[in-house]
Amino acid sequence: MKLTIHKSHPARGLIVGGGATALFFLLFIITGGAMLGTVMSPLWIGFIIGALLMLLGVFRLIGGPNAFGLGDTEHKHPTP
Repeated sequence: MKLTIHKSHPARGLIVGGGATALFFLLFIITGGAMLGTVMSPLWIGFIIGALLMLLGVFRLIGGPNAFGLGDTEHKHPTP
């Protein structure tokens, strides 16, 4: 039984999920205020993580399943 990587790649999921996460945290920041007194709101961390996930999805979409040399560690499925 030979294991292969599916043709569909989770790059689109990373782009959509990261973008949605960044958007939701940005909405929370805008509606709740970016500053808590003199301290910056910790919600920016969620926005940054969502933006980084979205960028990772873009790089994986461009580079394909072997982007960053991770092709051998992906979840593999048996060929039908």
